[in-house]
Amino acid sequence: MVRGPPFIVACPIPDTRWVDEFQFGGRTKRPVRGSIDPRIVVLVTVLVVAGVLVYVFWSGADEGSVEQSVVSQVDRAYDSAAQGALGRAVVVALTMRSQQGRYPADLATLSGGNPTLTFTTGPSGDPGTVSYALGESGFAAAVRSESGTCWWVRIDAAGATSYGSGSSCTGDAAMAASDPTW
Repeated sequence: MVRGPPFIVACPIPDTRWVDEFQFGGRTKRPVRGSIDPRIVVLVTVLVVAGVLVYVFWSGADEGSVEQSVVSQVDRAYDSAAQGALGRAVVVALTMRSQQGRYPADLATLSGGNPTLTFTTGPSGDPGTVSYALGESGFAAAVRSESGTCWWVRIDAAGATSYGSGSSCTGDAAMAASDPTW
């Protein structure tokens, strides 16, 4: 076996004096990845706080309109209940007219036709009390809604139905009903 000099490969050694990737104490030529400018952090923080404040102050302004909307919906429900009571009163009066040939004048007979309603010749004070009036032109009824509105219905001698509302809540006042709908 013959031995010779060891095999040496010449590898060039890179010159690291000009590598700018990592140096202690000196600035790099390009920004370090992941660092954020503190001015941007402050700007974003101010915008988020301003957005939260705007939301808090503007959301309070909507409460008044929401409350008004809820009250309006409740009033419409009360009005519908009063109009429903008037509808039941009309059914009672028309049923008795078809059975007897005339509108009944006896309030006890009318109240017996629908036990959920109380008929009176005085003013109506609630949706369960129907103010009733008879006249030559037909009959009329009025019911006070819990919203405060008084609803009227009138059926004339020909059988045409008219509707209305007003401040006076009596059957006599309901004789003035003249609208085709509520």
